[in-house]
Amino acid sequence: MSNSASPSASVSLSAPTDIPAALDRAGIDYVGVHDQRLLAIYHTGIFNVVTDPEPVSNAHTLQIECWEVPLPSRDDERSPQELLEDFAAVFDEVNQS
Repeated sequence: MSNSASPSASVSLSAPTDIPAALDRAGIDYVGVHDQRLLAIYHTGIFNVVTDPEPVSNAHTLQIECWEVPLPSRDDERSPQELLEDFAAVFDEVNQS
């Protein structure tokens, strides 16, 4: 599924964050894989989120990788990297509120 050309990002959070709760508040669907990993669906793209060694319920850092590029849309001309950055920004917004 993943390849070396897939967009990825590291995100440092200013406070411990419950990642599933943050995604719920943002209206983003996800599936828990295990204590340190989940898959999120954002604008039809699939993003792998890893919080190792911390659990997703109390994470300080995230590794996010775009596993499946979002389907093209006539209304949205953002690149996969821009969508990844938009997805990562969800966690910044949670920490600021």
